[in-house]
Amino acid sequence: MQYLRIFARMPVSLLEHIISQSFVSVKEIEAVAPSEDLQEYIDSFYVFPCCNLSDTLAYNDGTPMLAFLPTAEDSVELEYNHVISSFKSGWFSTRSFARMSIRLSGQVPYLLIVRFKPASFYRLLALNARHFNTRPFWNLESVLGDADALLKDMQQCAGAGEKIQLIETYLRGVISAEKNSNRLLDEAIHYIRQHKGTLSIDELKLHLGVNYKWLERNFAEAMGMTPKQYSSLQRFINAYAAFLVQKDLAGVTAENGYSDTNHFIKDFKKYTGETPMQYLRTCKVTL
Repeated sequence: MQYLRIFARMPVSLLEHIISQSFVSVKEIEAVAPSEDLQEYIDSFYVFPCCNLSDTLAYNDGTPMLAFLPTAEDSVELEYNHVISSFKSGWFSTRSFARMSIRLSGQVPYLLIVRFKPASFYRLLALNARHFNTRPFWNLESVLGDADALLKDMQQCAGAGEKIQLIETYLRGVISAEKNSNRLLDEAIHYIRQHKGTLSIDELKLHLGVNYKWLERNFAEAMGMTPKQYSSLQRFINAYAAFLVQKDLAGVTAENGYSDTNHFIKDFKKYTGETPMQYLRTCKVTL
């Protein structure tokens, strides 16, 4: 069994490049833009080679994500809070909790990852966002009602490109005119990401021109978490990525909106199980 240490569900080396929109140093990652008619719902498809995942971390920044394994025989074990769950063919996740572990069976060549537009995903599939944010991962059947049929068709595909086409065809079949995204929430998410989670909720309200009750209620319905929780996730992943490069605890703390180094250390230990300096000494990091 190949062992991968993670504190969520996506390789942090992939997520860091998604955030920076730079794939220069990870040339083997393939990013595929969705078809034009699905860009309201899908952020992008990513084909990520599993050979790069040994002894690395992963993370989910609050974005609904489907991960597909290449074949029906491939399986994954995900451990959270000392409970191990096994999944065939793939899994679904939407936010980070405490550190987790994952084991892939055999020599899995790649993961096909679908990142959705957060404010559109749950409405698209008529799902309860709050429900799916109560634990870190779910089987594919939980979010895709006829997952067996889709997965069976995907097994006949020659490669990731054909699988992407099948996924898009499936999604077109569940879209209706009533499932359009909320443009104001799209802007809220974009603004939080743009500021790397460092802005205050008051600043966000002022930018959107809405009151707090509207923002919190609609954000929670669409995302399954509050704007503050989502901002915290964005702040940490950006601070984490910056720390791996700069290795300057005080500087990264100040630049990423933390009130003091103790706050960042607390978050770091929550997600990785170690302090920042312990992590640098004991973990292999590939970005």
